[in-house]
Amino acid sequence: MFIQRFTNQLILFAGLAFAPVVFAADLVPTKVEYQHAEEAGGKGSDVIKLTAPKACAVFDDARIVYTKRRYGQANIVSKPASGCNPAGGQCKLEVKWEHEPAGRLNYQVEINWKLQSSC
Repeated sequence: MFIQRFTNQLILFAGLAFAPVVFAADLVPTKVEYQHAEEAGGKGSDVIKLTAPKACAVFDDARIVYTKRRYGQANIVSKPASGCNPAGGQCKLEVKWEHEPAGRLNYQVEINWKLQSSC
């Protein structure tokens, strides 16, 4: 009896430990890629209207990941509050970028999502 009870508790705790991993694997970050390589250099902004990968997903955070960078940079200047639901409102993210002549800038905006608590 003790062994059966111990086994049931072990199965329960193992299931609870792996449950967040399953949900996290479903919410893979969205990646949007941009390239800028004007000969005379340049600067500007890229605006991203967020679209959730799943019905119950809300915005969590975003970051810049450079794939190629030569004499340039990109910065997130505005992003929605954590928990912004793209289905219910306008969730936009703005990135300002610039690069020098003979420079180039390739970057991805990695957008992380989390599950909405009401789903």
